[in-house]
Amino acid sequence: MNTSPTPPNWEPRIVAFLCNWCLYSRLDQADIARVREKPNVRIVRIPCLGRMDPMHVLTALEEGIDGVLVAGCQPGDCHYKRGNYLAENRMHVLQTVLEANGDGGRVKFAHVSTAERGIFPRLIEELVEEVRTLGPVDGRL
Repeated sequence: MNTSPTPPNWEPRIVAFLCNWCLYSRLDQADIARVREKPNVRIVRIPCLGRMDPMHVLTALEEGIDGVLVAGCQPGDCHYKRGNYLAENRMHVLQTVLEANGDGGRVKFAHVSTAERGIFPRLIEELVEEVRTLGPVDGRL
């Protein structure tokens, strides 16, 4: 939780960890290109979210990133069978820790289908709006 005033014209810095298999099809490239145009958003492509360590999220927040989106395959659609379930469990534990620390709204986890066109930019906008209400991260995690 940040107690200092939010600077004028502040834009939240966002990092998105995305599964290679659910958000990188040819049809999703237009959505990804739209988000990449935003100077405050960085995208990290992960082979499978089951391989992602929650420490990546904590490190991003410690380094001054204001919000983190973690998006993976729908339950049952993981290319590696159980990666999305592993990621969901890890993110649930991480969310519990962040909420206890007062930073619960800074991280969003989403299951995304390859058929859900336009969902990635919408998820980013929702996270940006939520983080705007929280203000800048103060790096004290």
